[in-house]
Amino acid sequence: MNPLVKGLPLAALSATVLAAHPADAAIIGTKGQVEIVDTPVWLLDKTPKSFSLQAFDEEQNVVLPQDVQISDPTNWDRLSDLDVIPKGTRVSSHFIYFANPIRERRGARATITFDGPILGLIGDPAIAKPTFEIFFPNPNALRNDIGGTLDRFPDGGDLGIITGDRGNVLDVYLTTHVGREGLRVITQAPAAPEPLTILGTGTALGFAPLLKRAYSKKKNKEKNKD
Repeated sequence: MNPLVKGLPLAALSATVLAAHPADAAIIGTKGQVEIVDTPVWLLDKTPKSFSLQAFDEEQNVVLPQDVQISDPTNWDRLSDLDVIPKGTRVSSHFIYFANPIRERRGARATITFDGPILGLIGDPAIAKPTFEIFFPNPNALRNDIGGTLDRFPDGGDLGIITGDRGNVLDVYLTTHVGREGLRVITQAPAAPEPLTILGTGTALGFAPLLKRAYSKKKNKEKNKD
């Protein structure tokens, strides 16, 4: 078979792989009282017997179909004049929650690093519920979602502080007497590569071995002549 023809399927396959696996802005590091989980608490039969925060990645690389309000982490109850992440922004979503297994005030603190800048936090259920349809499209999510409201108590309550060189580090503390508190974190997702760029990259990957082989043959011929 012509080596040029053999390279074409490989190039097509490379383009398909690149298109199917876009870069995600996922959780890439944690410190403190936090566990990375695959299944959120409201899809489990029982509350986890843990005094740690639970965190998981939700939908990745979503183009917002509407403006999304974001909470003021110094005043979680403030629901007027909130900043918004505008419609059309490409984002990724992550969820952090504290499910208190006992009827006694407990809390957990952690530092979580994301692979993209944090655009905002969604902490109050009033603004979190409308975003479940965007970031966690599961019918069970709206039936048993996070209740209560994040508060700041005089002795130090729920807190979210964005730090890091790229604004991609979240210092978070969640506390509750009973039940669970949840916080949605919205990060900037990388721009989707243009189709022509994907095709070009895939084609380059497919032809690179062929060009290398042709170059080797040329060098061998020149060596034999000498």
